[in-house]
Amino acid sequence: MPEDKNKNIKKPLLSVIAPMYNEEGLVEVYCNTLIAELEPVMGNYSLEVLLVDDGSKDSTWEKMLEMKKVYPHNITLIKLSRNFGLEGAVNAGLKKAAGDVIVAMDADLQDPPSVIIKLLKKYEEGFDVVVAKRAKRENDNAFKRYSAKLYYYILDKLSGKLTLENDAANFRLLSRKALDILNSLPEVNPVFRVTVPFIGTKTGVVEYERDKRYAGKTKYKLASMVRYALNSLTGISVEPLRKIFYLMLIEFAASFVLLLLWLFGEKFYKDVYIILFAITVSSALILLAISIIAEYIAQLFLETKKRPISIIYDYIPFEKDNEE
Repeated sequence: MPEDKNKNIKKPLLSVIAPMYNEEGLVEVYCNTLIAELEPVMGNYSLEVLLVDDGSKDSTWEKMLEMKKVYPHNITLIKLSRNFGLEGAVNAGLKKAAGDVIVAMDADLQDPPSVIIKLLKKYEEGFDVVVAKRAKRENDNAFKRYSAKLYYYILDKLSGKLTLENDAANFRLLSRKALDILNSLPEVNPVFRVTVPFIGTKTGVVEYERDKRYAGKTKYKLASMVRYALNSLTGISVEPLRKIFYLMLIEFAASFVLLLLWLFGEKFYKDVYIILFAITVSSALILLAISIIAEYIAQLFLETKKRPISIIYDYIPFEKDNEE
């Protein structure tokens, strides 16, 4: 009988990166759900699931080891030496992913694994990057919705020639070519959702409905959100530095107005409150300018030290099938 030519064709490898921090209650259900929901495309792709333990203090790593025994041909384990945060964990996965197609996502099942099939269909149309964009934010509280809206608005205004999708976080697909370009960037403190648009490859968008968290509580507190927003803003362009020039013009105009009030004002003592208000506003603007400069200096400090964004303490790759 003639040999089946399709039998020896190697399927492209899909790598899915899932960072976890203190998620002992999520590991098993995430792995089972992901592998089950990707079953429809497993005839065309082989699968690698990179579970990244971001320095967890609970039994997350032990749970990962258990799942590794269940899915030895699918699961790759990465253990970081300590907690480096979401960007460090994602970056570790990006450096180790072996796939022809790579997807980064949250492991709390708010990003439905079934959406990956839609990302793959878009990728097969010729896109190097496919962004998963939230259609709505109904599961977020009012503060989260409005702060996110403000964040994306400011980011868009300062992005220059970069095209950034609103309501799009780390859930996105990259081709191997796009990932190789991304991994070649020299910066040591990258922000994934900013550096991906920077590389400028052909990008598609898929909208999806985000679910509620399956278990546990979010590890992304207000301080982490603020720190992430500052890293994003200072990492995207130098426009905030240029805005300081306009603040200086406003200061100058305000000083001129105060001079006119001092020369021609009829009721000086009544207007002293206006002057004090103007001084307060001016001081706030000066402090804002100094804060922006300080953020850039902090970024320069991190970059010049050349310390990695995360350190991999343990790495256990998936076991390749004999046919591969």
